[in-house]
Amino acid sequence: MNKELDRYGLWEGINEVIVTTLSALGKPNAAPIGMIRRDGKLMVRVYKGSQTYTNIGDTGLLAANMVYDPVLFVRSALSDVAEEVFAFIKTDTGEDFPVITDCSAWMLLRAEHNNGSNVLVAELHPIIGNINHQTIRPINRAFNAVIEAVVLATRYKVFVNDKYLSQIKSYSSIISKCGGSTEKEAYDLIFKLI
Repeated sequence: MNKELDRYGLWEGINEVIVTTLSALGKPNAAPIGMIRRDGKLMVRVYKGSQTYTNIGDTGLLAANMVYDPVLFVRSALSDVAEEVFAFIKTDTGEDFPVITDCSAWMLLRAEHNNGSNVLVAELHPIIGNINHQTIRPINRAFNAVIEAVVLATRYKVFVNDKYLSQIKSYSSIISKCGGSTEKEAYDLIFKLI
C-alpha cells in the first residue's frame, strides 16, 4: 500500500485533499480533509455534524482528490460546490461515485471506522484510483497560506472566536506578496463566506 500512496502523493504526515463522498440519497459532497499517514496507515478524523461524517458513516466510502485550486478548497470548506464540479466514476461497488472533475488524481478508499460521540476515525484502504495528469508544482507559500487560513475559517464558523479571525488575517501579507490572482481570490472568498 505504501508505494501506491506515494504514487498518489499521499506522504507521511498530514496531506490536505478534497474528499468527495456520496449521501445515502445519492447526493455528492466535497470537503477538504487532512489525511493522516503514519506508521504505514492512512487515516482520517471527521467531526460529527458534517455531511462528510454522515456520508462516510452511511456508505463507508470516500475519494481523496488531489487538487491545486485554492478557490475550490475555500468553496468546499465553507459552502456547497456546484454539481458540475463532480464527475462520476464506475466502481466495483455497484455505485457510481463522485470525484472532482479537474483533479490531478483521485483515489477511492474504503473506510473502516468507529463512530465516536463527536468524531469518526477511519483507517482507509485503497480500492481504485486514477492519475489524470502529473503537473510539476513548486511550493507556493500563498497557496499554503490559503489552506491554513481556510482551516482557521472552518474553526471560526464552529467556535465563533475572534482569535481565529485574527489568525486568518495574519496570512494577508504572505498571500499578497507570494500569491497569484487565484490565491488572492481564494483569500478574499474566505471573508465573503464566513
